[in-house]
Amino acid sequence: MKTTFYGKRISGILALLPETEYNFEDDMKYNNLSEKQNRKLQKTMGYDRHRFFKSDTYVSKVATFGLKYMFKNKLLNKDEISAIVVATTTPDFLMPPTSNLIMGGLDLDSSTVCIDTNQQCTGFTNGLLQAFMLLNNDNMKKVILITGDVLARNPDRSNTSSYPLSGDAICITILENCDKNLPIYFHSIVDANSYDALVFPAMGFRVLTEDERQKFASDKYGGYGYLPCVHMDGQAVFQYVMQDVPKYINETLDFAKVQKDDLNYYFFHQPNKFMVDKLAQKIGVSEEKVPSNVVTFYGNSNSSTIPVAICHNTKNEMLSNEYKCMLAGFGAGLSYSGVVMNLGEFDFCDMLITTF
Repeated sequence: MKTTFYGKRISGILALLPETEYNFEDDMKYNNLSEKQNRKLQKTMGYDRHRFFKSDTYVSKVATFGLKYMFKNKLLNKDEISAIVVATTTPDFLMPPTSNLIMGGLDLDSSTVCIDTNQQCTGFTNGLLQAFMLLNNDNMKKVILITGDVLARNPDRSNTSSYPLSGDAICITILENCDKNLPIYFHSIVDANSYDALVFPAMGFRVLTEDERQKFASDKYGGYGYLPCVHMDGQAVFQYVMQDVPKYINETLDFAKVQKDDLNYYFFHQPNKFMVDKLAQKIGVSEEKVPSNVVTFYGNSNSSTIPVAICHNTKNEMLSNEYKCMLAGFGAGLSYSGVVMNLGEFDFCDMLITTF
């Protein structure tokens, strides 16, 4: 899918982070890898520290806190909210939608549009698509995009398959119409036949066959037998990011009619530092334009890595200047979605350590 929007902007981002932080030096004590193996992982993947929400924390709790913080600090008015879009893999309940619960917790007008979407690594960019489409309607004021999960609560620190890269963050992004009629280019691709490269095997209503159970618990998927957690065919995901994603990025740039050097920043989803750095090399863009340090400081927060990267790396710049940027999410699905748009002159861009 390729489509173009006009006259819309991101006006602010707030990243909400857990107060509980683990560092890799301590994590090493809990797994069965040798120190040499751990040090190689640390250097290659960029591991240093990551944050996790407490066991009694849930998405609507953090999001409601963040929005009330905005109201209190005059960053957002309650009556400006026309819609809430929540992109999460860890909803409060399967029913009703988490966006409804956030709306209720804020006592918003009953005409507020509420939408939940479950897109994992492309959650932020596909969430932007939802927000832009909503803003195309009459009388829309601001759309609140909430991304992130409480995926890593009570982490198993012995799990060398997914634990080292995991991290929690919930981000709130404000979108609105604006007078600048600049184009925003959106492009998405889904390679659904490879869905099982990154999967929660036992977290839905589908009953696994014995063959599926054995497959997802095999060495190919990290050799981790506990099925209600992330299972990843690392080689398949790596090949997808190195072979297919560069092609999709170039297609997005061609669609937007921009040259690579025309862009100031590339904010990519960050599964790990190694993969983002290799992707920058693959598409021929200098690493200075492609921040890859999110996993180093916060872990892989799924649909929140892009807004976390923006806040961590360019907070001050985004408040006072405007930049032409590419945003791209890729991973679970297997899927890709990319956006080329101007970012900057935000009303706010901040990171807040919560007590959750």
